[in-house]
Amino acid sequence: MSFKKHLIISTLIRVFLIYYGEVQDSLSDVQYTDVDYRVVTDGANHVLALGSPFKRHTYRYTPLLAYLVLPNLLVHPSFGKFIFSLFDILIGVLIKWILLNCYRSNKISIETKLLKLETLNNRNKYLIKRKNEILNSNNEALPPKYIRMAEISAYCWLYNPLTMIIATRGNGDCVSCSLVLLSIYFLLKNEQTFVQYFVAGLFLGLSIHFRLYPIGFCLAFYLATQNRTLEKWHDIVRSILKPNPKQIALVLGTVVALGSTSALFYWLYGYQFIYESMLYHLVRKDTRHNFSLYFYLQYLSSTFDVTVLEKVLTFLPQLILILMLTVRYGQHRQTLSFGLFAIAFVMVTYNPVVTSQYFVWFLSLLPLCVKNFRNIGIRKAVFIPVMWFISQGGWLLPAYLLEFKGWNTFEFIWIQSIVFFFSNVLILQMLISNYDIAYNYKID
Repeated sequence: MSFKKHLIISTLIRVFLIYYGEVQDSLSDVQYTDVDYRVVTDGANHVLALGSPFKRHTYRYTPLLAYLVLPNLLVHPSFGKFIFSLFDILIGVLIKWILLNCYRSNKISIETKLLKLETLNNRNKYLIKRKNEILNSNNEALPPKYIRMAEISAYCWLYNPLTMIIATRGNGDCVSCSLVLLSIYFLLKNEQTFVQYFVAGLFLGLSIHFRLYPIGFCLAFYLATQNRTLEKWHDIVRSILKPNPKQIALVLGTVVALGSTSALFYWLYGYQFIYESMLYHLVRKDTRHNFSLYFYLQYLSSTFDVTVLEKVLTFLPQLILILMLTVRYGQHRQTLSFGLFAIAFVMVTYNPVVTSQYFVWFLSLLPLCVKNFRNIGIRKAVFIPVMWFISQGGWLLPAYLLEFKGWNTFEFIWIQSIVFFFSNVLILQMLISNYDIAYNYKID
């Protein structure tokens, strides 16, 4: 079956889930539609009345999201779900494009090195011409098995039930995920021009505007645009302080996109935009819908203000891990995708607030690394997702009893949050230990 047919099938599944959600919402107390979808729609209603979306209590997103779902009020209440589902499908397409581009890049790199050695000893005109063709071509033919591998990786996203449900419930995180993948696509393209890196920066800046988490990717993006490996810390600092033209283009694009959108909405909505869409997420507490290890701490201290020391101790572990993963995997184009996945996984696992939609941050990057886990073994390949879903299920039961039955299950939720945290730590350790970069270079 062709990739286009798979796209059609996965689209139809999402359409079915949207209509199923309409039925469940009308018949069940447990609503299929995400409460945030209703919040964003209410914000769009204020925008339609030429007001601020932040007039809607708990609206804490970019105003662009409210603009995006304006058809909810003009066409159909579920129109925004179709928009988010299209972005969800786009992620699958981008996964295939990125992997094909990586395979081509590696193939070109290997062939170029081989031809360079041959042309040093043989000044054959054909070899010289062939070398120039390789250097100037982006459409080098790939073995069918690598095209197939790129498509299988995309199917890991397109047919993932968790990501399908999250998008069709009306969650907009797929928008920021698609922007992150677009930035990766342009960053890893073979041309390596100033414009290419500038465009990559534009998409990175927009993704940060939609969601703050891609800030954790910035240093990895920056280091991946260098031309050599940095093994010592003073070399890394020197690289940051003395950027090359590609790094300048990347930073310029990021600043232009993030700065212009932030300035525009600050001009329209003032400080409330800065606080609600950005600063609030640094001090946010969630004592009812939170997978986080810090859930019970937040519940017990919900009536107290967050101290600076508490925030530092909360974010310090993930900052240290992000820096270590960036230096280990972010310096090379070949390992950048896995580095970004590991960073996103750490950010979600160690974050003070963790909800189900946050999982798409790293699940959208995981398919880019599937090819590097061929030696993981069938037992581990089954054990990892089973453990992850079971640890979630153990949390969801007491959370359901608290939310819908009114039972006092806070301590049980806390225990399950601890189990979920250590499950994630174990999963990341297993993935890192079984990550094999050699498969990036095995081109026939």
